[in-house]
Amino acid sequence: MEVFLNQDMLITIMEVIFVAAAAIQLFFYLYFYLQVATYRRKEGKAHTPPVSVIIAARNEYDNLAAHLPSILEQDYPNFEVVVVNDGSWDETEILLEEFQKRYSNLKVVIRPANDYHDAGKKLAITLGIKGAKHERLLFTDADCRPVSRQWIQSMIAEAQGDTLVLGYSPYSKTKGFLNRIIRADAYLTAMNYMGFALAGIPYMGVGRNLSYSKTSFFKIGGFKKHYSIASGDDDLFVNEVANKTNTVVCLEKNGVVESLPEAKWKFFWRQKRRHLYTGRRYKRIHKLLLVLQPISYLMFTASAVVLLVFHKWLYIVIMTLSFRVLLQFFIFRRSSQRLGQTDLLIFIPLLEFFVVMMNGFIHIANAFAKPNKWKN
Repeated sequence: MEVFLNQDMLITIMEVIFVAAAAIQLFFYLYFYLQVATYRRKEGKAHTPPVSVIIAARNEYDNLAAHLPSILEQDYPNFEVVVVNDGSWDETEILLEEFQKRYSNLKVVIRPANDYHDAGKKLAITLGIKGAKHERLLFTDADCRPVSRQWIQSMIAEAQGDTLVLGYSPYSKTKGFLNRIIRADAYLTAMNYMGFALAGIPYMGVGRNLSYSKTSFFKIGGFKKHYSIASGDDDLFVNEVANKTNTVVCLEKNGVVESLPEAKWKFFWRQKRRHLYTGRRYKRIHKLLLVLQPISYLMFTASAVVLLVFHKWLYIVIMTLSFRVLLQFFIFRRSSQRLGQTDLLIFIPLLEFFVVMMNGFIHIANAFAKPNKWKN
């Protein structure tokens, strides 16, 4: 008798969890993610203020040789590209000198190798901002390549005053399951920070494709509040500065910047550990929402499996699961077209599970040991 009571209690608990988790999942899809799919840029004359593109690079000879010309040759009326040679000991300096002979809009800021004291990327970016001559700043990395010559124009079109512009930077497509995981993780992350921003709750951006003003940077003292943390030059800065009135998103295909993905699991794991470690410094409301989404997803999935195993609420569970899959498909179909990730669409239900589980394990790892310093 006691066994049956315990089983009945378990089923009742699973039913309550299933309903609550399904409601939370529905809220996230209809309130946040749907906004990405239905977003329309405001019509009007595009702004073309002078722009300083800033790239911090350490030992990035190959990447700069491959990608820097596509940035220097952007179709934009007035811009400079500021490359901070962050203590490189390869042939980066020689390469940049050659590029300066060919491109008058390239400015190089040198941080000597003997000045290196593990200050990380934030110091290099700060030097680049100080060396920039224009008020409007646009950031990317040495391993990034704009998908079009209208990248700057697309990112800056809605930038006015102290506006922050959150762009999208997917990883290049290669073979293998790891590449799908990396690209799906970047896509799902973008759905979060883009959707949150459109809902008036901006919490992060990615430094591979991000724009803000020089005034915004110096007004809060740059990175001083989180200078001791290796990463966070992008998401922690946005988390501190962004609000519902000063933040816009760029969902134009021409505004996308592709980045090179990690080729091995161990390097991707390290990278994700650094990125997720900064999340503990987010504002409370952001941390609550970011925890609520994956936990509700896991509880929704687990409770559905238990109810199906015990043949309880069979039709309700099957219909709810089917509805979530269809809702995800239709919302992600439109957003993946915007973000150029349509090939991931049919794999998203499976990839989402792997991404959520992976991030969970990384959070556990970060709770026991601090991730390594920024090395790039």
